[in-house]
Amino acid sequence: MTHPIPVRRLLFESMPAEEFKPDCVAANPVLSYTCWGVSMYVTFLEPFIVKSMHRIMDDIKDDDLRENVDRFARQEAQHYQQHQRFNEALFAQGYPGLNERYEILRQDFDRMLEEESDKYCVGFVEGFESYTTQGAIAVFKTGIMNHPETDPRVADLFNWHLMEEIEHRTVAFDIYDHLYGDYLYRVKMCLIAQGHITRFIMDCTRIMSAYDVERFGKKYQISLPVRMFNQIGRVILTTRSCLPWYTPHRYVVPEGVESVSKHYSDIAQSVS
Repeated sequence: MTHPIPVRRLLFESMPAEEFKPDCVAANPVLSYTCWGVSMYVTFLEPFIVKSMHRIMDDIKDDDLRENVDRFARQEAQHYQQHQRFNEALFAQGYPGLNERYEILRQDFDRMLEEESDKYCVGFVEGFESYTTQGAIAVFKTGIMNHPETDPRVADLFNWHLMEEIEHRTVAFDIYDHLYGDYLYRVKMCLIAQGHITRFIMDCTRIMSAYDVERFGKKYQISLPVRMFNQIGRVILTTRSCLPWYTPHRYVVPEGVESVSKHYSDIAQSVS
C-alpha cells in the first residue's frame, strides 16, 4: 500500500529566460509576483525545514510520526531543488535589487539555524506550514493554476508542490505538538514565520512591479486597493492559524487533489 506521504522524484520542464513572463499566472501580475516570490522563498526555507527536522529526529518517540517527519523532509528537499532550476529564468531578467533581497533571505535562514533553538525552528516550520496549507487548498479550490492564461510550466510545478503541501499538511503541527505543545509560543511563531514570508513577497512584488512598469507599462502597477485586499487576505489566514482550536486534521481535501496526486506518482521517475 502506498504511504499517504509519498516521496516522488520528478523532472519538470524549466522556463528559458527568453520565455519568461512576469504575468505567468492567469495573466495577473499580483498572483504571478506572489508565485515568483514563493518560488524564491522556498529555495532557502525548505533546506531550513530539512535541517530543522533532522535536528530533532532522535527526540521523536512515536515511530509513525518519525516516518512522517522523514517523508515530510524528503518531499521538501525535492521541492527546493525543482524551484532552484525554475528560478533561473527569473534571475536572468535583471530585476534591480532582487538578488540583494534574495541574499538577505539566505542570511535570515542561516542565522536562525545558527542562533535559534530547536523549538524556535520547529515552531517556525509549523507556522509556515499552517499558512501554506491554507493557501494550497485555496489554489485548488479556485483552479487558478488551470486558468487558460497560466503558463503550463508554472502550473505543472505548482500543482505538484501544492498537492504535496496538502499531503503532508499535518506533520509539522503533529511534531510541534509532540515535542512542545506550547500554544502561546506556537502563536508567536505563526506570527514570526508568516510575517517573514509576507514581507519577502511584498518586497519582491514591489521590486518586480517597478521594473515591469518601466518595461511593459501600467498593467504591472499594483494599486493601493489591491495591496490592501491582499493584506486583508493574509491577516485572515494568520488569524485562522492562531486560533486555540486550529488543527490541520480538520481540513477537507479539495476535490481533484487525489487525481493530481495519482498523476504525479504515475509520471514520477521514482516513488518511495
